[in-house]
Amino acid sequence: MSPASSPRAAALPGVSPASSAGHDGPSWAPPRPTAAEAPGPAPTIQGTDDGPTGSGHGGGRVRTAPPAPHRLSLRRRLWSLLPVAGLLAGAGLGFHRVFPPGPLLPVLVVAVLVPMAVAAGLFLAQGRKGRPAPLWPSLVLGAVVWLVTARVTLFQDSAGGLASGGAVGEVWSALLDSPHAILTTILPAPTGPDFLVLPHAVVWLASLTATELALRTRSPLLPALPPVLAFGFPLVLGVSGPGSNTLPATGLVACTALLVLLRSRAARRGTVRALSTGLPVVAVLALAAALLGPRLPGLSSREPFDLRQDVRPPTVHPQSTSPLDQVGAWLQHPQTRLFTARTAGKAHNWRLAVLDRYDGVKWTAGAELARSGGRVPPQLGADPGRRERVEQRVTIQDLPGIWLPAADRPSSVEVTGKSTKGSAKHQGDGADREGRQLAVDPASGVLALGKGGATGTRVNRGLSYTAVSQAPVFDAKRLQYAAVPNGPAYTTLPRTDATGKPIKAVETFSKLAATATAGSSYPYEQAHKLASWLRERYRFDPKSIPGHAYRNLEFFLTTGKHGTSEQFAASFAVMARTLGLPTRVAVGFRADGADKKGTTQLTGRDALAWPEVRFKGVGWVPFYPTPGQASKDGSSVPPAGQPKEREKADRDIAEKPRPSVPPKQQDDGKDRDSKAAPDDGGGLPAWAYAPLAVLVLLLAYGGYAAWAPYRIRSRRRGARDPGQRVLGAWQQIVDRLTEIGLPPTAAHTATEVAAFGTGRIGGSSSEQLPALARLVNEVGYGGRTPDEATADAAWRHCDAIEEVVARTVPRRERVKRALRPRTLLRHSRSGARQ
Repeated sequence: MSPASSPRAAALPGVSPASSAGHDGPSWAPPRPTAAEAPGPAPTIQGTDDGPTGSGHGGGRVRTAPPAPHRLSLRRRLWSLLPVAGLLAGAGLGFHRVFPPGPLLPVLVVAVLVPMAVAAGLFLAQGRKGRPAPLWPSLVLGAVVWLVTARVTLFQDSAGGLASGGAVGEVWSALLDSPHAILTTILPAPTGPDFLVLPHAVVWLASLTATELALRTRSPLLPALPPVLAFGFPLVLGVSGPGSNTLPATGLVACTALLVLLRSRAARRGTVRALSTGLPVVAVLALAAALLGPRLPGLSSREPFDLRQDVRPPTVHPQSTSPLDQVGAWLQHPQTRLFTARTAGKAHNWRLAVLDRYDGVKWTAGAELARSGGRVPPQLGADPGRRERVEQRVTIQDLPGIWLPAADRPSSVEVTGKSTKGSAKHQGDGADREGRQLAVDPASGVLALGKGGATGTRVNRGLSYTAVSQAPVFDAKRLQYAAVPNGPAYTTLPRTDATGKPIKAVETFSKLAATATAGSSYPYEQAHKLASWLRERYRFDPKSIPGHAYRNLEFFLTTGKHGTSEQFAASFAVMARTLGLPTRVAVGFRADGADKKGTTQLTGRDALAWPEVRFKGVGWVPFYPTPGQASKDGSSVPPAGQPKEREKADRDIAEKPRPSVPPKQQDDGKDRDSKAAPDDGGGLPAWAYAPLAVLVLLLAYGGYAAWAPYRIRSRRRGARDPGQRVLGAWQQIVDRLTEIGLPPTAAHTATEVAAFGTGRIGGSSSEQLPALARLVNEVGYGGRTPDEATADAAWRHCDAIEEVVARTVPRRERVKRALRPRTLLRHSRSGARQ
């Protein structure tokens, strides 16, 4: 069909087959768009006053309607709620470093889905009435539903009705106090309602806001803003928590890219097509986030800044009798059942409390207890080397005080059964209420539960818990030349009395310590000799008078020469401090054999105190100066509570000849610490980088293959010169026609291309190709300058051609063609010419 004989062409003003250069209007009418979402109405064609229809020079001008703004259908708005839900889930899962995942997940499910349902339901219900849906009903209803949901799901045990003033005040007070409570708690935080109300409120508000933005705005990126802001809460509060936020951050990036893809202009040409070409880009972005995430602050466990440093936690000192004062009483009643334990792993001594302050009268604990959800932070700056996992299941019987025994320094503890002591409300709350009162001293790692009470009060009778410890296995070669930290910490002693006069007992301790450690060169050798000296020259007597003041210790060392582990441990600690060794006293129980069922019954007979010395880069190392049994003649006997591995290590150190100069690598504590420091930021094994690089290259290739056509099309359509826009539309049509058989060569004339397209496509979409070809020749070779309306009409005709080609060519063939290197090379050259 020739352009002149076309009914549509003949009806257009200013169109003639022999039209010459100088036309300022198009010589064809763009076809009526057939896509589901048309860019706008068909152009309105009117005559002009310049001459009759068909005149050559100064012919009629086509007046087209202005292009319609970007519109987002309700269907695509609703589909975009899926990536919004993914964004909200990623933001909420960032709290997994703050709370255990088990109790957290139900809270997140409610906080994500319920406000989305409320906002979407109101929007659709009001939209059916034919008027714009106001925003205020959604906000009011969202706040009311949140309050009711929080009461039903979190504060169900609280007094008062759902809508009572007390209920609102309780929820609001818990919400305001929760950030400070979390920042002053060892993570993971307890899972009580006064803690979980924070992620519930944050994710709820983000869900309501993001849903409203997704339904009421056309912006592709704006609905992602509330979840991203909500993700900032766990990033700040979860510093020093277990785990990493790399995976949630990767999910945020992927869902944001998917959201933009679904709400962008590219999705107007088909959601399936947009996803098939855009998902490789989403995959590349997600992979980049996964690789870069462990190196970014706040996402991994390597944090550059912790807000807890600026938040002062409430100082809680234990209100309980010093366990060292109770060692003598326990030994006087050896049959008293204190607690039972089942241990998986080798037997280790049970540490109950650590005492690091001495005033000349008593050893006391300088512990500052912090609430914990069950995690015990590792000791900073210490790496003893190899460790053994020890799992313990403990049930308290008649053990007084607030302290909970555990093997060495535990890493985690879980309360599994409530105590039988306490108020009725306390008993009704069960194990979770007990867990919320669990406290840990971050410096020593000791556990406590309760606030204490009068001497001998069994505040935790009947309590059951499971603790997991990573007990150190010390290396003799490393300990032999280890240095001790500098500074007065753990080395100070009161040396003057109230009148300012020197205390003679301190001089006695110093002389005896020098005698005991004569000939030793290094700190560990000093401590080892001091423990052996006490063990060989003094006698263990469980019926000795208790006490560890200066006078008691001086009597024990110079006159009595017999005592309990209280005197042995306290004497070692005081004498070692006169030598400059940092010491403290630990109180606990010896690990005896278990019965046939694997259960150990700990009684008063097992009570034991031992000193510990701190070494640089290693941490606290226990020593055992107490003889393992009563000895009348002071002969050498096995130390009480010392593991067999440790006995062998000490024997190797004592028998090995001492070199004049210690090995250099053992003397540098800082180097040792840096080598032993674990890489908490995560990382990949060396073998994984090669396949990962190949995968990244393949994804990058696919992403570029999907992005290049859209980049070129955007440049062609966005050209400032209308003539360049007309030529760009024609080139875009040529590119599409090559997909259905047009040979990819530059030798074709515009008329030949138009003839090919008319014959191959047919229908109304190809009727205007010959007239458009003449316009292209006039613009490209005849010097014609089209106006904006002409360029817009050319691109609308290009849109119609592209839709026909998209329906004609199978998706698999289009993907294969797009991934060919020849196609990418052509796109690169086309982009360079734009």
